[in-house]
Amino acid sequence: MKTRSQYHHGELRKVLLALAVQQIAAVGIEKLSIRELARQARVSATAPFRHFPDKLTLLAALAIDGFTELAHRMQSPAQTKQDWETQFVQLGSTYVQFAEDYPVHYQLMFGAVLGDFSKFPELQQAASNAYSMLDKLLAAIKAEEGLRAEVSLLGGLVWSTVHGRASLKLNVPPAEQSVDAAPRQAVKALTQDLHGPLQMLYRGILASG
Repeated sequence: MKTRSQYHHGELRKVLLALAVQQIAAVGIEKLSIRELARQARVSATAPFRHFPDKLTLLAALAIDGFTELAHRMQSPAQTKQDWETQFVQLGSTYVQFAEDYPVHYQLMFGAVLGDFSKFPELQQAASNAYSMLDKLLAAIKAEEGLRAEVSLLGGLVWSTVHGRASLKLNVPPAEQSVDAAPRQAVKALTQDLHGPLQMLYRGILASG
């Protein structure tokens, strides 16, 4: 690991964020310690505060990185020339897969720790950029299919469904045999096939007009 004199400008920030993800995954958000991050990075106890004035700012930076990565991943389905249903399914699957790949970021992006994003304009913008991918797709589908529902309502329906699915996959591991076998089997059925339930949701939206 480099010493404090060996870090280039901005490099320490990336190191601290990477270490923070590891620490949160190991001990949880509440026990995240900036002092411990400094120790692991082999810098002075005050060095991290040049990049992050407090713990909340560091957590917001992780959430910003998460939304940025999610938006990047969602660009591919949004830019394809495939039919609407395929784009819809791919977008939803991308969201669920992101949650599985970046569980710490996902928890910060959609959990209660950061709360009101208005304290962090960059975080607000990053979240808006990611959500706009869904908004644009639903607006296009609404226009072509002549749907009556407002895009905001459709967006809320789709997001809550896909978000719930991602959260269940992260927080309720399916089990073959357990005392609560029925709900766990439901989670297993829902999460084993990424495409089927999203196709059902899409066709349900079209059927509702």
